Amino acid sequence: MKSRVLYLFLCFCSTIMIFIVSCTWYSSTGVFSSGKDTYTVVVSGRGKPRPVYLQRIAYQEANVFCQRKGMVFQPVVTKEVPASHEVDPSFELQFRALCPDDPDYLKPDLKPLSDLEHYIEIEKTEQ
Repeated sequence: MKSRVLYLFLCFCSTIMIFIVSCTWYSSTGVFSSGKDTYTVVVSGRGKPRPVYLQRIAYQEANVFCQRKGMVFQPVVTKEVPASHEVDPSFELQFRALCPDDPDYLKPDLKPLSDLEHYIEIEKTEQ
């Protein structure tokens, strides 16, 4: 009897999970050209997907697109539309496909700050 109840419970839980997954789905425009070496991808979702999920899909599509061309992508503009009663959530990523040795492909020059310099910068911004 316990195994039958457990079986029914597991069937019920899996049915609920399938319903939840089917209520939240996304669609993508795919990568399309929007200028010289500039591309755009728009991902939109139904239901209540988290914005981070839509961002991740857009960045993955852009990365795969550029890797297939032997290039790297540099984000240019992002636009997030939150979910509301009338509008499904969406995320738009505009990016450039650049060669890794392209001078326009800027890598940040990170320089560590000492604790004292960091403290002084915080003090200046608070004043």
